[in-house]
Amino acid sequence: MTEATIPEPQPASPEPSAAAPPADAHGAMPTRGIGNVPRSSIETGKFGRLFRGLPPLALDESQIQNLVNMMVDPGDVGAPGGWSPTPTPSDAGIAAGWTYLAQFIDHDITFDPTSMLDQANDPDALENFRTPRFDLDSVYGLGPTANPWLYDHNDPDMLLLGVNPPEFAQRDLNRNHQGRALIGDPRNDVHVILSQLHLAFVEFHNQVVRKVRQQPDLVTGVPATPIGGWGSSTSASDQPTFGQVVTLVRWHYQWLVLRGFLPAICGPDVVNAVLQVKKGKLDAELKLYNVRRKPWMPAEFSGAAYRFGHSLVRDAYLLNGGLSPLPVFSSAGDGDSHADLRGFRRLPAGWDIEWHRFFDGLPGSGTDTQRARRFDTRIAPGLHNLPASVDAMRRSLALLNIKRGIALELPSGEDFAAAVAGKLRIDTGSVRIETGLPHPAPLWFWLLKEAEVTRDGQSLGPIGGRVVAEVLVGLAQNDPSSFLKAQPDWVPTLGATPGEFTIADLLAIAQVTL
Repeated sequence: MTEATIPEPQPASPEPSAAAPPADAHGAMPTRGIGNVPRSSIETGKFGRLFRGLPPLALDESQIQNLVNMMVDPGDVGAPGGWSPTPTPSDAGIAAGWTYLAQFIDHDITFDPTSMLDQANDPDALENFRTPRFDLDSVYGLGPTANPWLYDHNDPDMLLLGVNPPEFAQRDLNRNHQGRALIGDPRNDVHVILSQLHLAFVEFHNQVVRKVRQQPDLVTGVPATPIGGWGSSTSASDQPTFGQVVTLVRWHYQWLVLRGFLPAICGPDVVNAVLQVKKGKLDAELKLYNVRRKPWMPAEFSGAAYRFGHSLVRDAYLLNGGLSPLPVFSSAGDGDSHADLRGFRRLPAGWDIEWHRFFDGLPGSGTDTQRARRFDTRIAPGLHNLPASVDAMRRSLALLNIKRGIALELPSGEDFAAAVAGKLRIDTGSVRIETGLPHPAPLWFWLLKEAEVTRDGQSLGPIGGRVVAEVLVGLAQNDPSSFLKAQPDWVPTLGATPGEFTIADLLAIAQVTL
């Protein structure tokens, strides 16, 4: 999986514990198929390579450890734990919430719902997998027929919300008696921020159902998306169908990804080169990512470019005005459920997120809005000494990332940048940067250094941004149910500003705590 931010811990909770989910790609259990990335032009696999002929980078243990030692973010003076109520020189301009929207998007496009029997029969996921799409299957699962526990039996158009005992927060994901979230993708319960972002998408869907019931014309011309065999393009009563509501929700989400998220992460100039407006329609101009049969995940994207989120993570966050900053990871968190932000448990009382502290554009946004850390080669101290419940050896996330890149046989950053330059027909000299290393740089490290050098850490650089933009735009372009493919002249109808839709719009419609 292409984890953008925090690795998945095992549960730390006073409630009865259940077996922990498998460790994610940062630990022992990577996404099926990523361990067998073909170098040939095979098109039935889940993963492939943008450049098959580049030699893999090889580093010895001492070189890897020296790199890891260079990647510790010292934090800011007067801001213990890397947290500060106001922007500091080590902060990016984007709000902290984009870090976790990136992780939510990652889980959406890498959702793997195949059964254990399927996995046993197809251990490398060479053929048996769902096409990566921006379709919110992490929210909708396989639909109400296959996953009825996600839906309200009394009003099956609605997704279920949680009902917690009074000693816990009352606004939470639906959970079983052991506190585990009953959602389409269990990874979205990995930590408190992500679980509440997932909850916001659930509540957004439910509010859109209510809006469409009041204003059926909102789905005029919107096709229905079949969900697990439920939903059709027509209705006997000529009323909006569940499938049309799902399409409306998905298209607004896709707009948010393509027109909001990508410019913030990759830079508007890079995105405008990949996604252009022609005669009132959005049109993809892809030079690196090509699809002949089915969309696929480039190893360079999964193992390097989309791991930018690790550099954006803060050591601690302020969820609301009634709490002190809480660390992402704390050594005390293995035994104290209130010591850090780990998930897989009911939301503690008083831990509801005030979203203006994580995103701009909301009524309370401003000086209280926390910033992401810069796009650079340093990651928060808490990620350099992972808790035992996350990694039994308590290794650094930087170490795991670098070793994963080597295991995937990724090329050096220098070789990859030169190959991209050649593909884009630009001067290879224009993409050379000084890494400060006595040897070629791992691709993940190089792309972060590029952002640091060429963009002052405010977004990904030209190479890293181009890879991320092309892959995400390419996934949408090759999804027949996406607005980019089905109706490229479509514009949002639910935002505060006609023709626009932002994360602030989504949160406001969801009626979460702003």
